[in-house]
Amino acid sequence: MHPPEAFEHHAAAYDYAERNGLTYVWDGTAAFEKRKRLLSPKQYQILDVHTRRGVKQVLLFSKDILKAETSRHSVDKRARRWEEWQARMKRALEEHRSRDRRG
Repeated sequence: MHPPEAFEHHAAAYDYAERNGLTYVWDGTAAFEKRKRLLSPKQYQILDVHTRRGVKQVLLFSKDILKAETSRHSVDKRARRWEEWQARMKRALEEHRSRDRRG
């Protein structure tokens, strides 16, 4: 589906994003700047949205990007916890061995 030139209301932007598997962030937010900096121009669209306070921009991008980030974050978190657990076990083993030597 070809995106509109602009959305006449913020609800129209939300509806368009939901129907097309997209999410969006508003201009003027840190998330907008982050996405614009980290994504390639092929991965997002910037469109105007008419609001009560005038025209603002939204940056639309695929929800799959968020899913991949969340998945990667979960994997990183599990790996970090595994490393922490291994370090605790190693310390416990070393303490145990040193107590046995002191005996």
